[in-house]
Amino acid sequence: MKQVKLDLTKEYKTFYTAKTTPEIVEIEEGKFFTIEGKGAPGGDEFQTKVSALYSLAYGVKMLMKKK
Repeated sequence: MKQVKLDLTKEYKTFYTAKTTPEIVEIEEGKFFTIEGKGAPGGDEFQTKVSALYSLAYGVKMLMKKK
């Protein structure tokens, strides 16, 4: 069974297209990996957190590919 790739820009086209007038949109709740902190994006703490975030996201992606 081949897994279908999820294309969010096609699935939620109304959220990814710009309108000529501002509007308020309702977006469903979602689950995301995030990092928190203060300081420059080039700092050591930020780089360490981003590295951990990418490692976690890649691990989850590979786990889902195996299923």
